[in-house]
Amino acid sequence: MINHISLDEVDSTNSYLKQRRAVLPDGTLVTAGLQTAGRGRRGHDWAADRGMLPFSLLLKNPPHPETVTLCAAVAVCNALEALLPEEKFGIKWPNDIILQGYKLCGILCESVCFGESMDIICGIGVNLTQNADFFRKANIPHGASLEMLTGYSADRVKLAEDIAQRLYEYSREGFACVSEEYVKRCLTIGKKIRIIENGGEREAFADGIAPNGFLICSDENGRFEVNSGEVSVRGLMDYI
Repeated sequence: MINHISLDEVDSTNSYLKQRRAVLPDGTLVTAGLQTAGRGRRGHDWAADRGMLPFSLLLKNPPHPETVTLCAAVAVCNALEALLPEEKFGIKWPNDIILQGYKLCGILCESVCFGESMDIICGIGVNLTQNADFFRKANIPHGASLEMLTGYSADRVKLAEDIAQRLYEYSREGFACVSEEYVKRCLTIGKKIRIIENGGEREAFADGIAPNGFLICSDENGRFEVNSGEVSVRGLMDYI
């Protein structure tokens, strides 16, 4: 059962949970009407207004912490397709949710270690109602909202709770329970990509997803795996 805390405004739903995780139960969900200081992967700012749905889920000592972020991507896709079964939601490895070529959702999972245990706080931001002008002013040409692309107006509370419940269940079972579905949705696989790390770039071909969630790639030197915590991946011709 998800324990839901609803806030009107907060600096960061991830920070809220990190500061209170010791006293909050496993499976606590925090949603906010407005998040003022959210962050994306690799320290990027998370542009937000009240058109975004920001929320975070506390997972206490999950059995498979290394693949929670990939499980989260599948949870978001499944929850959105339950609302819009005619749409096809894809994943740009490791966890950007793509609809009609645009980024609809970002995910940032953070770990908090204590002794030999580890809690995971999974932050998710779904673009629900922002208009094209918001993304233009924020200089996010590849971003869009659910309402922009489909005309659908989602119930914020129900959507957050549905995603959180799915993520909680997937995280307990592990990536193996959703790996086939993840691979089916992953738009990165089968493409030539740029791997960006330490200020440099190299080209490779994305072959698949390893059981640990790493991206399996190949180049003229053979096959290798890359970790989302260390590199950024983009398509050669566009964002995906």
